[in-house]
Amino acid sequence: LEPWADELLKTRLDSNGVLDPAAHCQPVGEPGQAEIPLPYKIVQTPNLILVLYEENSIHRQIFLDGRKMVPDAEPRWYGYSTGRWEADTLVVETVGFHDRSWLDRMGHPHSDAMRVTERFRRRDVGHLEVDVTITDAKAYRTPVSYRRRATLLPDEDLLEYFCTDNEKDVQRYQK
Repeated sequence: LEPWADELLKTRLDSNGVLDPAAHCQPVGEPGQAEIPLPYKIVQTPNLILVLYEENSIHRQIFLDGRKMVPDAEPRWYGYSTGRWEADTLVVETVGFHDRSWLDRMGHPHSDAMRVTERFRRRDVGHLEVDVTITDAKAYRTPVSYRRRATLLPDEDLLEYFCTDNEKDVQRYQK
């Protein structure tokens, strides 16, 4: 971590979750959204993949139509994603993030310069592996990589889920 990012992480850890965007019903953002222990659904068409997350009924778009990355994309929670196939692996590049989300529930920060590369591969019919690489020279001295695994739940539907339904804690948060 760069010194400013290390200091911000410590501040977030010391807050005991009060500073977490999710605690305030804000989106989790990418790449952390897929780490939330709620189901999501991937819908594939020839030119677009939609990832539908149960958590807060959020969606993500991955464009497969050959468009180029937007050089100055409007900053977003989920960035701007384009994908391409390399044999049986879907490679997704995402840029255009703002710096308000966390990389994980611990509070690891990122900057608006973050670039996320994901390599999606079906290990077999019921399992998905995603190799994630986060490159952010403003916040990290080297790229951060990890593997995420998911299991297919073929008979499950996504349910409506909204953080604000029955929320009673926000008035108790102290900064």
